[in-house]
Amino acid sequence: MVGGNLDLYVVGGSLTLIVTHCELAGVGDLQQRLRELEAQLRAEGLFDRPKRPLPKFPQRLGVVAALGGAALRDVLEVTGRRAPGIHILVAPASAQGERSPEENIRALEWVSDPIFGCDAVLLVRGGGSLEDLWGFNDPALVRAVAACPLPIITGVGHEIDTTLVDLAADRRAATPSQAAELATPDLAQLKAELRRRVEALSDRMQWRMRGLESTLNLLVDSAGMRALPERLARLRGRHDTLMARLQGAHPARRLDLSAQRFVHLRARLLRASATATGEPDQPRLLMAQRRLLPAAEKRLASAGQRLALLGAKLEGLDPKGPLARGFVLVKDADGQPLTSAAKAPEGAAVSLQWLDGERKARIES
Repeated sequence: MVGGNLDLYVVGGSLTLIVTHCELAGVGDLQQRLRELEAQLRAEGLFDRPKRPLPKFPQRLGVVAALGGAALRDVLEVTGRRAPGIHILVAPASAQGERSPEENIRALEWVSDPIFGCDAVLLVRGGGSLEDLWGFNDPALVRAVAACPLPIITGVGHEIDTTLVDLAADRRAATPSQAAELATPDLAQLKAELRRRVEALSDRMQWRMRGLESTLNLLVDSAGMRALPERLARLRGRHDTLMARLQGAHPARRLDLSAQRFVHLRARLLRASATATGEPDQPRLLMAQRRLLPAAEKRLASAGQRLALLGAKLEGLDPKGPLARGFVLVKDADGQPLTSAAKAPEGAAVSLQWLDGERKARIES
């Protein structure tokens, strides 16, 4: 806007404007106000706070947008295409006008309530002029965006439009559609990545199985496997020795001796209690009775635990354990275990031993 004086030259019919004052108006005035607001809010630290990371796999998203607007339609279309399993909670608010900042603040407070379980919030609006988008430069709305407990993605206007809520948000998108893309994982891309990893894991497992198969073949052909019968015989002898020692030191015998000793001590205590005549001896007898029974029970419990432990070890050394799991022991005519197919020529008589019995068989090619 310019101000000054008009001068009319009648003879020549010319009109002259002498400008004495000039100032920006319209968009220029709004731009100046926008710069002042930005400086004020930046001084409050609203634009320099640490940006929160967006959830990688959100379950529910809150969307603050005008009902029936193109921005909301774009968000729903993009989220339905990229991640149809995500729940969308819409909080309606005006996109422009005097009521826009207040309605957007209330919508942000409502959608960020923990009761709804949203993982992030999208604040979106379609494109427009600077006057149309001015509500998203409101200081109260900018402070509400910065104070929101959830990560916020703004998609206000088009790519060339930048509002103050964009500077306060955790992530700024050029359009509402891009805001939806930033907030949602691409389901098709995730499926492709999952297929790639499954194939890589399958190849790795096959390679590992081939390596184990080669190792097993080498072990079968080694001299250690040929000496397996001798090792089994030594282990069987050791098992028999341990069984004999275990039976000789069976805890049940020690339990019987402890029980007998307990009965004997209890009888002595009762006799001593019956013959005690002095008043000071009676409390000692009662205390001895109270201490004797817990001590005996503790001793019996300890012996029982040791008996259970030794029984478990004995069961683990039982050679019939593999037979109980479905294995079959193949023995030659002399009753020796057969550990190799080469030791069983065609027509040789063998015996097959299961857990519940033994059968005769003959080797065929």
